[in-house]
Order: sequence, then structure tokens, then C-alpha cells
Amino acid sequence: MITGDQTALIEFLSEASTHEGTSVERVETHASVVFLAGERAYKLKRAVKFDYLDFSTPDRRRTMCEAEVRLNRRTAPALYRGVLSVTRQDDGRLALGGTGGSR
Repeated sequence: MITGDQTALIEFLSEASTHEGTSVERVETHASVVFLAGERAYKLKRAVKFDYLDFSTPDRRRTMCEAEVRLNRRTAPALYRGVLSVTRQDDGRLALGGTGGSR
């Protein structure tokens, strides 16, 4: 079940301008959306809750992202670089790792 509207966030992460003009390919699954931009990949946990996983809140999604990075960094440290928040700036714009509140 979908627990939140992430449309604006998905649109933001799909834009080349978010990634310094690099074109973006989007790969979607039931639990995540992956944005491939040049040599980087950004993975967004969907705001969903199923019997077998719960990404229903921003805190739960961040906790799961951190756990995924911690687990996978052991065997692929060059690939799993960390968790980056998308924030809303004072002027209303979204930003990768900005100073506003997390989305």
C-alpha cells in the first residue's frame, strides 16, 4: 500500500538539472526507484508498507537506507557511498543534501 505522495520528489530526481545536466535513466521496482545519472546512482525508497517491508515514514526509509549502505559497503565500498537527504529549501525548491528539512 502506498503511504505517501512522492511525485514531486521523483520528478526532481528525474531531472538532468538535478544532476549537473547529466541525463537520467529511471528504473522502478515495487519498493524503490533508482535514478542512474552518469556514473552515479541514487536509490529512493518508495513510501510504501507491505506485509514484508515498511517504508511508510521518512524515518523508516532513512533507517533502511542506512542499513542497506552499511551492509553492502562491506563488499562494495566504491559503490555504496552513503545516504543523502533530499531537502526543501526556504524558497520551496528541492535540493540534494541541502540545508532545508528532509523530504
